[in-house]
Amino acid sequence: MRFLHKFTILLCSLVIISSFIQFIAFDRFFLANTSSLLLATNEKAANNLSEQLLAYFKNIEASMASIASDPTLRKDKDLLDKMNAVIPEVNTIFIIDKEGNVSVSSQPEKISGVNLSKRDYFLHGIKGETYISGVYKSAQGREVVAISTPIIDDGTVVGVVVGTVWLHDNELAMMFDNKSFGRSGFIAITDQQGTVVYHSDQERIGKKGGIVESLQGMTGSTIMKNYSEFEYYIGYSKVPQLDWYVIVGTPTAEVTQYRSMMLYQILAVSIFTIFVVVIIGTYTVRRYMKPFETLIEAFGSVRTGNYKKITLTGYATEFSEMIQSYNDTIRKLEEVHSTLKGAADIDALTGAYNRRSFDKILELLRGELQSGSLMTLGVMVLDLDNFKKQNDVSGHLAGDDILKEFTVIAQSVVGFRSLFRFGGDEFAIILRNVSDAMVISYAEEIRLQCAKKLSGCTVSIGIAAYPKNGDSIDELLAFADKALYMSKETRNKVTEYPAGK
Repeated sequence: MRFLHKFTILLCSLVIISSFIQFIAFDRFFLANTSSLLLATNEKAANNLSEQLLAYFKNIEASMASIASDPTLRKDKDLLDKMNAVIPEVNTIFIIDKEGNVSVSSQPEKISGVNLSKRDYFLHGIKGETYISGVYKSAQGREVVAISTPIIDDGTVVGVVVGTVWLHDNELAMMFDNKSFGRSGFIAITDQQGTVVYHSDQERIGKKGGIVESLQGMTGSTIMKNYSEFEYYIGYSKVPQLDWYVIVGTPTAEVTQYRSMMLYQILAVSIFTIFVVVIIGTYTVRRYMKPFETLIEAFGSVRTGNYKKITLTGYATEFSEMIQSYNDTIRKLEEVHSTLKGAADIDALTGAYNRRSFDKILELLRGELQSGSLMTLGVMVLDLDNFKKQNDVSGHLAGDDILKEFTVIAQSVVGFRSLFRFGGDEFAIILRNVSDAMVISYAEEIRLQCAKKLSGCTVSIGIAAYPKNGDSIDELLAFADKALYMSKETRNKVTEYPAGK
């Protein structure tokens, strides 16, 4: 059998074997590993949210204690209103005497003279205890949680300070509304009786949480169905001192959909690859093997800085235009490389290429994109977080050291020629013929190393890619800058344009 036929059969066999291995490995390990990962992730998230919730109520307790210790605040409604205005966690504050009558209340509630002696928060407070209630309905029909602190005068409890949190209109919801877990995931918080204090679905607040009765221990994770009978990966944590539960859920359907999509993708790619190999294998090996080897060798020399041109003689006509484009690109690269060697194109502080070099590389990229010689192009725009603060606190010399350390980190990940400094603490990275996944991987590696090594600073990164996001370098830069703006909202983040998709 001729080498050509053997080579084609070998390629087909390798494609079939690799596809079979991918099917087996993916189907066997994907669900188990993904389930374990999501359960652990949700449990950790629940623990973190539990700590945030406890700190939230500790802040309220501290505020109530400061009011309880100040007789002037307790007696002056105007001062109490002003105090209420600077405590965003609490919607209203009122003072109760030892008989349970409300003596002073802040805006917007007007309940002075109302007797609350039967309320749990009063009974605990009058005993000298700081108390956080479960969910109950106020006299105005609101679903609220109360935090009470005793008023102690000469060692005797003479009243109670109470702050109430309205569940549908408070900072508690704002703490969690910006967090998401999957496309249909949720966060829920329940009180001691299992009543929902917070839920991603606002309609669930004030209702009984169906899954709470199945939870055991202070923290854990499990797979169970919610009130709508949809199966979820559940992570939970009991809030210390409150006996409330924080629950984080991610639907299992998202994982199974992704698994099916990946299996179908593997199958489609395998079939298509086999078809392509059978159809063009013979033609490719016979006519193009030698020119390809020459091009591969030439591109390999480019990596080492040796810009080797290819003669146009001795090759098939179909390769003339490709080789000419390669030679034109090499000529331009030689010109750019020669220019970049000059000291004027290197940033004196960091040693990275400067804005002048960046403008030159943009001109080169415009030509490459227009000629179609680039398959992919990744653009990152990077900005150091808290850099001005570090400059102000530690001085400009420390700021210069941070910029130098960042340059070392970035160049160690993407290489010397890919990093450019715009000025100040803003940088750009250009990556030719690198997959979108690798661009994101490089960005995450830079972000993680900066978080570990930079003194008091992190980095926010915006990414745009050709041809995914646009056909011109100017569009890609604009889109990467928009993605950076999204990253800067939370800092220490990588955002790929379009953000949120």
